[in-house]
Amino acid sequence: MGLAKNKLRLKVPQWHYSLLTDYERLAIFKEAIENTLVGGEVVYDLGTGSGILAMISAKKAKKVYAIELDPFTYEYAKENVSINGFKNIEVIEGDASLYNFKEKADVIVAELLDTALITEPQVNVLNSIIKRGYLKENTKIIPQKAITTIQLVDAKLNHPYYDEEITSKEISEEIIYEEVDFYKVNPLEVKYNITLEAEERTENLGIKLRTYTILNKDCVSGQTPMLNPPLIFPLNRSADKGEIKILLSYKRGGDLESVKCKFKQ
Repeated sequence: MGLAKNKLRLKVPQWHYSLLTDYERLAIFKEAIENTLVGGEVVYDLGTGSGILAMISAKKAKKVYAIELDPFTYEYAKENVSINGFKNIEVIEGDASLYNFKEKADVIVAELLDTALITEPQVNVLNSIIKRGYLKENTKIIPQKAITTIQLVDAKLNHPYYDEEITSKEISEEIIYEEVDFYKVNPLEVKYNITLEAEERTENLGIKLRTYTILNKDCVSGQTPMLNPPLIFPLNRSADKGEIKILLSYKRGGDLESVKCKFKQ
């Protein structure tokens, strides 16, 4: 994917290591950043983490504002930027939804993503950036959009879980129920009425959510271990074959407990 040849030296907390070793996730963001920047831009990296996306951006950008809310992670990002010799990155400890930036952005990189945008502040942060006037007329946002799908499954557990090592049997078609355009101000609380067709009876009906990330016109990402892994919500009840109507609601940037899912058949 080309990261190795850049010879970036990185130090991160142990819990952050899995983000850096998700090479597919890093590769798709690296490609999107390099395809978007032409040189000389002002870039915001919102939720910079280790600072790796800020450093990728800084190879072409005039100035990168890399902001991180967590003070522990911020110290790592600041050290990484320093040891790699970047002079055009300003590492900031703060809340990107509240911070007063010194200038508007040509490009915004925001990897504050999770499945269905439920537990991370992507929508809240970008809403604030837009409302406070930090976009220029031609500002580019990476990613541009998130598309989320829903599918019925035979759930293996009785609590929400990521469908990775445990694979739940799919019992309906996968359909798109939500498209979030990050260039727009989006609501934080959402509610959807969705109709699906169960292909067989199940003793523990569940729903599977998947999010596909449109980084730019050339880069689209499905699920990776640390980027929107499929998420299962069991309903803890049986259901017969046939039409099932789902009422799904949650708060973006809240937590999994904000998810409410009811059905009738």
